[in-house]
Amino acid sequence: MTFLDTNIFVYSADATDKAKQARAYSIIRNAVDNPLFVISSQVLNEFSNVALSKLKKSVVEVARFIRLFRRIRVVPVVPDLTLEALLIKDQYGIQFYDSLLIASAAANGCSEFWSEDMGDGAVYSGVKVINPFP
Repeated sequence: MTFLDTNIFVYSADATDKAKQARAYSIIRNAVDNPLFVISSQVLNEFSNVALSKLKKSVVEVARFIRLFRRIRVVPVVPDLTLEALLIKDQYGIQFYDSLLIASAAANGCSEFWSEDMGDGAVYSGVKVINPFP
């Protein structure tokens, strides 16, 4: 299974880089209603924050995106994941919120984490980072 990082969703809403936007749309289209793709509630919240603050989207526009994105399997962030994220942060020295995404991916059986961040090919807790925007 594949866990999708927030940056994919942000690119889908950001028209400044048309190639990345098109690639992000393609990824999301493939992930909708496909049980092989996973996101966490953290991804929805991070996307909403960036879309509202940096992309200057309206609440109505962000809600429209969230309605689509929630058709991808969304897993909750629970206290045990926070504890695991602290261990991952300590072990690998990565940002806490990145470690929380990795913890969510690992806990939900994902072997891949698609992200432009965190180093293409890096492996954290058995989850391999793959940059979908080569």
